[in-house]
Amino acid sequence: MKIFCIDIGNTHTHCATVSDCYNVSDSVDYDSDSFAERFVRENLFAQSCADAISWCSVVPRYAASLEARMGTNIDVHHLSYVNSPIPLDIRIPSQLGQDRIADAVGAGLFFKPPYIVVDMGTAVTIDLVDRSGKYAGGAIAPGMHAFAAYLGERTAQLPQIDPSKADYELSIGRDTVEAMYVGCAKGFCKLADGIIEDIERDFFDGESAAFKTVFTGGNIALLPQKWIGCRKIETNLAQLGLARSYFLNRKIQV
Repeated sequence: MKIFCIDIGNTHTHCATVSDCYNVSDSVDYDSDSFAERFVRENLFAQSCADAISWCSVVPRYAASLEARMGTNIDVHHLSYVNSPIPLDIRIPSQLGQDRIADAVGAGLFFKPPYIVVDMGTAVTIDLVDRSGKYAGGAIAPGMHAFAAYLGERTAQLPQIDPSKADYELSIGRDTVEAMYVGCAKGFCKLADGIIEDIERDFFDGESAAFKTVFTGGNIALLPQKWIGCRKIETNLAQLGLARSYFLNRKIQV
């Protein structure tokens, strides 16, 4: 069985077809603002050769546009806080982004709780599934693109930079670009590391989080390569979570 999985973000919509063995194929990005029209125009579901759709969205108007075009002859699972296959142990579950639920469910294919998910999108989210298997909360910060673009866009003399080329070993910059690498690229990575370290201290009972953290999201390519190192990367994490959510929701054994 194959599931066509759709994650509608603020800027990009990431789609992939996921089998019941959790093999991923046809991973493609589209512009979110035109995705619903393209879904119909190019008959993307038929192209996927899938049996059902599992989807989520963080943009209500994009969600409504797609939902209006899906029709009634497709088996569709819309992941939300209402049908989350893992408990959401937070104050207001309705405020939780559907993509964060998908990521948390997908990461369960790789780790036993507790584990951490870091999603590098327009915003960066760092989320915890605690030792009992509940989604326990997380952190939200500006994404790497915001760090990298802000100074170039808001100042007269500072250039745009490519954070992926940053020398992560620098502690100070000896020219303007190097200084921006330290402040933006390294500063962003230190922010992420600091939050992960705090979560490890408070929720991992002395266990290391280093090998129980997975990184995902379209802006991973902007990160300094030396910082990425051997970290667990899964660019289709939300799609795996959407497929897994479908199977758990429909009580299908895989």
